[in-house]
Amino acid sequence: MAEVYNKNATSVLDIYKPAKVLQLSVQSATGEKYWPHNDGEGDPWWTSSSSPKFYQYKLVMTVTEYSHGSHKTREHKKYNGLDITVGDWIAGSQDGRCMQIISISSKSATSVTCIVEDVLRYNTFRSSTGSPIFSVPGTALLFTLNEKGKPIIDPLPASVVSTDFYPNVTSRFEYFNPAENYRLEKTAHGFARGDVIVVTQSGTYQKANASTMSRTIGVVSVVGPGPNQFAVMPQNRIIDFNPALPGTAGSYIYADTDGDLTTTDTGKVIFLKIKDSLPSNVTSTDATITATAGDVIEINNVNVTLTGGNASTIISDINNATTTLVTASSLPEPTTVQSNTGTYNYGLLGGYIPFSANITTGSGTYLINVTTAPSGNAQYGAGIANGTDIKSTIDALSIPNFSVSVLGSGELKLSEASGNAVTITNVTNDTGGTPFAGASSVSGLPASTSATTGSYLHLTRADGGPIDIEDTTGTPTQDFAIYSAHNGQYPLGLYIEHGVRSGGITIVANISARDGLTSQGGDMAYVTDAGDGEWALFVYTGSAWSEVGNQDSAATDAQTITLDFTAPGSGFGGVETQDLANISPGARIIDIGIDVTTGLSNWTGASAPTVEVGTASDLDQFLTGDESDLETAGDYTANPNYLYPATQTNDLSLKARIYHRGATAGAFSIRVTYV
Repeated sequence: MAEVYNKNATSVLDIYKPAKVLQLSVQSATGEKYWPHNDGEGDPWWTSSSSPKFYQYKLVMTVTEYSHGSHKTREHKKYNGLDITVGDWIAGSQDGRCMQIISISSKSATSVTCIVEDVLRYNTFRSSTGSPIFSVPGTALLFTLNEKGKPIIDPLPASVVSTDFYPNVTSRFEYFNPAENYRLEKTAHGFARGDVIVVTQSGTYQKANASTMSRTIGVVSVVGPGPNQFAVMPQNRIIDFNPALPGTAGSYIYADTDGDLTTTDTGKVIFLKIKDSLPSNVTSTDATITATAGDVIEINNVNVTLTGGNASTIISDINNATTTLVTASSLPEPTTVQSNTGTYNYGLLGGYIPFSANITTGSGTYLINVTTAPSGNAQYGAGIANGTDIKSTIDALSIPNFSVSVLGSGELKLSEASGNAVTITNVTNDTGGTPFAGASSVSGLPASTSATTGSYLHLTRADGGPIDIEDTTGTPTQDFAIYSAHNGQYPLGLYIEHGVRSGGITIVANISARDGLTSQGGDMAYVTDAGDGEWALFVYTGSAWSEVGNQDSAATDAQTITLDFTAPGSGFGGVETQDLANISPGARIIDIGIDVTTGLSNWTGASAPTVEVGTASDLDQFLTGDESDLETAGDYTANPNYLYPATQTNDLSLKARIYHRGATAGAFSIRVTYV
C-alpha cells in the first residue's frame, strides 16, 4: 500500500525562505499504474474496465532555475531541480490540473524524473475522457501547500500560464482541502462517512467507543478512493513540523519538567501522536562510489571531511559526524531483468493463458502461473494476458526483496534488491506453444541473469526531515552520484486542547494543598476547607484556579456562574475553550452576560475578538460571537431562556470559546445565570 503524504510548506517553514515555485518543461509522461480497485458501482476507468486509465505517471522534465534573495535555502539565492521533493505538487500551465509527486528516481539542477499521482483521482473524474494528466509535452508549475491546504504560488509566472490556471488550481484545493480533509490509510478499514475515528494506544485507527473517545482524531469526511484510504475532518490542528515528537503513534505526549517533550505522564498533555514519521532516504546512482581524501561534503549544514576513497571509509566518515541527522550505509546493486522486445514471439508482450514458469532468486523458487487476464482481455481480447496480468501474478507471490513493473512501452522490468542472480525456467507453454521466457517467448525476459557486484551509498534520516547535500570542497556529490532529498515526512501530532483530554477532580484539604498541585487547564480541585470551614470547587484555567462553586452557592435556587478573562490568553492559534459549569436536568438558563471592563487590544488576524457560550456539541448555542463587542467596554446580554429537559440523565456541560486573537491587553467577565 502506497504511503499517503500529508506534507505542507510548514514542515520547512522559515521566514527567510521564499515559497518554492519552479517552472517546468515536461518532456514526456508515461503511464505507470492503472487504478486497481473496482468500486462496485460501474467505475469506467479502473484497470479491468473497458477503458482503463492510469492514475500514476512517470514524468521526465527540465527545470528552470528560480533566483531569489534568500541565503537560507539549500543553495544560496536559488531554487532548482535539486530542491524538488516528494510531496510537492505539479500543475499544467494551461488547464491547472494538479498531480502530487510520490517518488523521484533521478534529479539534477536542471532535470527531474519522478512519479506523480492523481490524488483522490480528482482529475480522472473531472475529465469527460477520464484523463488525469495535463498536456504533455508542455509547461507546468511546481508548488507546495501551506498548513491550511492552500497552494502557495508566489511569484506566479504569468507569461507561462493561462487565465484558467489559477482559478482551476485554487478550486481544486477548495473542493478537497487536504487540511480540512486529512488523508490517512488503513488496509481494508471499513469506515463510513460520519464515523468518529480514534488512534489507539497500539497506533491503529478505529471507530470510537465510550472507552476510547479521549483519543479522537476527527470524523470521516471522505471514504476512498479504494478500500484503504480515508480522510477525516480533524477536531483540532494537526502538526507535521516537529521532528522531536517522542513515542509511537497512539502515544500521548506531555510537557516535561525541563521544557522538552516526553511520553511520561506529567499531567500536562500537549499532543496525541497519530502517525509515525516516514524516513527520508536517498541512494547514490553509481554502484562504484569513490572519494578523494580531503574533500568536504555538507550534509544538513554539517561539514563532513572525507578521509579515504572506499565505500566503508566514506560511510564511517559520515556516521562519525553525528549531528548530520542521517545514517549512512551501503546497499547492494539490484539485479535487473528487462524484456527484450526483439524476442517477443508474437511481436508484443503477451500470450494465450494459461502459461507458467519457475523464477529463482536469492529468496527461493516460485511458480509464476498466469491463469487470468483481465487487463489483456480489455487490451487484446479474451484469453490473452499482457504485461500487467503477468505483473499481477508475480506480485501475488510476495517474493521477498523482489519487485516488478510494467514500463510505459509495455516491457516488464524485474528487480532483485539483494543483487542475487535471477533464473527463469519455463514450465508450461501458452496454448499457442510459446514459452514464458527466453528466445521467442511470451515475456521477452532472459532465462538467466547474473548476480551484481557493486554497492550504493545510502543515507537515511529517521525523523522524516530533509537530507540537504552540497559540495564544500571538491565534487563528492558528483563522485557519489547522490543528491538532496526530502521524500519522508515528520510525525503527525494532534494538538490537545481543553475537552480532548480527560480532566480529573483532586480532593485536597486546603488552599495551600490546591496550589501545590501540578495541573492543566480543565483540571478541578475539591477543597474540603477553603478557609471558612466550608468546601469549594475550583477549575484550573491554565494559569490560575477559578472558583466554580461552594457550599453556599450549592444551597441557592438561582445561581450565577462567572468566568473572568484577562489578556493575554492561552490556547492554540489565539483560541481557547473553557468549562463554565454543569447544570442539572430541569435547570433553565435565564441569561448570559458579557461584562467588558477593558476592551481587548493589540490582537492579530482579519477577524476581531469574539466570545461564544454553549455546549461541547454547539459552542454558540446560547451566545453567538456577534452578540457582544470585546473591543468596547460595556455590558452585553443574551436571554436564551433555555430549559434543559428534566428527562435527561446527565448534567449539561456549559463551555465558553474565547477567540482572543492573541490580544495582549483587555479584560472581561462571562456571567451565566440559571435556576
